[in-house]
Amino acid sequence: MNILIAANTKFMGPTSVMVYSLCCSHRDTEVDIYLAYHDLRGQDIERLQKIMSCFGLKKLHLLDVGEEFKSKVVATQRFSYETYYRILAIDMLPKEMKRILYLDADMLVKKDLTEVYETPMNERCPFVVCADMMGPTRGGNNRGVIPEDCLYFNAGFMLMNLEYLRKRNSVGYILDAFCREQNRYPYLDQDVLNHMYYDKVQFVPWSLYNLFPQWWKVDMEALSHGEIRYASYPDMNNSSINQAERFVDATRQMRDNAYIIHYLAFFKPWLYRDKPIYSDLKMYAGLWFDCEREMYENVDGLERL
Repeated sequence: MNILIAANTKFMGPTSVMVYSLCCSHRDTEVDIYLAYHDLRGQDIERLQKIMSCFGLKKLHLLDVGEEFKSKVVATQRFSYETYYRILAIDMLPKEMKRILYLDADMLVKKDLTEVYETPMNERCPFVVCADMMGPTRGGNNRGVIPEDCLYFNAGFMLMNLEYLRKRNSVGYILDAFCREQNRYPYLDQDVLNHMYYDKVQFVPWSLYNLFPQWWKVDMEALSHGEIRYASYPDMNNSSINQAERFVDATRQMRDNAYIIHYLAFFKPWLYRDKPIYSDLKMYAGLWFDCEREMYENVDGLERL
C-alpha cells in the first residue's frame, strides 16, 4: 500500500499521531509512506522514522518538493504551502507506481484501508474521493465552483490514479490553474481540483473514510421523503422543532463505524488541551488523545510535542 502525506515542523505533533494510527491499523500490511515536505528538520524526519520502526513492513520515503513553487502561490493563516504538496509530489513518485492514497495529516486512521485502497478505478478516473460532508448532507451548497446538481469533494482523502495523471500531464495543468487563479478559489487547490475533475472522479462513502467530528442527527422528516439529510446546527438549536421527534442521533454509531476521522477546520482535539472543548468534538477527541498516549507509551524515547 502506497500512502502520501505532507507535513511541516509546526504540524509534526498531529502528523506523528496520524502516522502511528496508520501503522497500528496495518500491522501486517506492507506500507510505503511518501512524505512530501520542504520545511522539515532532520529531527522531524527521525521522529517519523522512529515511530515506523516499531512496526514491521513499513518504509518512509522522502519527497523534498523544493523552493520554487512557494514563489508562485500564497499561504494563508488557514492554508499552508503544504496543501499543494499532494499535487507537486505526483511527478516525484516512482514511474512504475500506479496508485497512491493521499491522506491529510489531521486524520486518525482507525481501521484497515486495504479494501478502499484496492477500489477498481475507471481508466478515465483521476481520483477516488469522498463527497464533502458539509454540502448536501447538511443542506449546504457545493462551494459554487461546480454545477449545482453535482457533488463537491473534499481533497483530504484522494486515491490517485497515477497512470491517468501522467498520461494527461495533469500536474502541469493543475499547477498552472493554482498559479493563475488562486485568488478566485477560497478553498485553493481543493476548489481547483473540483472545478477540473468533478465529473470524472469516483466516490466512496464520506461517513467511512472522511468523517468530520460533529453531531450527526438524521432528519426523519427528510428521510420519510426518501432523502438522507442530517440536522444543521441551526436546526438543532431551533426551539420550534421537536428535537426528539424530528432527529435521531447517529453520531456514536458513525464514529465507531468510521475508518478515518478527519479533524479538519477548528475541530482539532490538540487545540483544546487546556480549555473547554465543544460537546460534539468531545465525542471524537478521546480517540485521538488515546492514540497519542499509546504512541508515547509504545515508542521509546519519543520526544513529547
